[in-house]
Amino acid sequence: MYIYGRGLAMEENVVDFYESKKKLSLIAVGCILFVLLCMYLSYEFFFVEMNYLIGGVAALGGVFFFFCLIQIFKKLSNDKPHVSMTKEYLILYVLPDEPVQIRWEDIESYVPYEIYRNSFIGLVLTDEEEYRDKMPDKLKRMSKMNVKMGYPQYNIVIGNLKETQELLEEITIRIPHKNMVTEGKTVSSTNSL
Repeated sequence: MYIYGRGLAMEENVVDFYESKKKLSLIAVGCILFVLLCMYLSYEFFFVEMNYLIGGVAALGGVFFFFCLIQIFKKLSNDKPHVSMTKEYLILYVLPDEPVQIRWEDIESYVPYEIYRNSFIGLVLTDEEEYRDKMPDKLKRMSKMNVKMGYPQYNIVIGNLKETQELLEEITIRIPHKNMVTEGKTVSSTNSL
């Protein structure tokens, strides 16, 4: 269930939520297969068919999946949690080496949503600009895409977590005075998700 540890400030309890290594490993295998497929297709179109446009697109696809594979291997080799909760902060380890700390009182509401069978919790913050300035550069690029598609700039990927339901319960406990937004309707967070 929950993993309590000592850390961050002075001996306060920390609740950590980890990504499933099994799910990440399956995604890594899928990425390897796509990289190999893209390499094969780019070879076929560059050297056999002499179609450089499609060969270039296949090569770019291979580079994209190779980049994804590197990120997955970084997560697999890292022992840091995906999300940590302290008394004062929600800490997101989207980039394991650059955690983002969000004060609980700065979270206005949260939005559970799903994109292509991936589940997320979007965090709506009272001062988006303040946290955008604190965001690491790599995360800013991903965040801009989220905002352009109409989603919050900070999101928790819950589809790959080991204890998804426990995370939802903890958020509900820690933000009892806040609201959860679902499909354009505001619902009290004390209701079940």
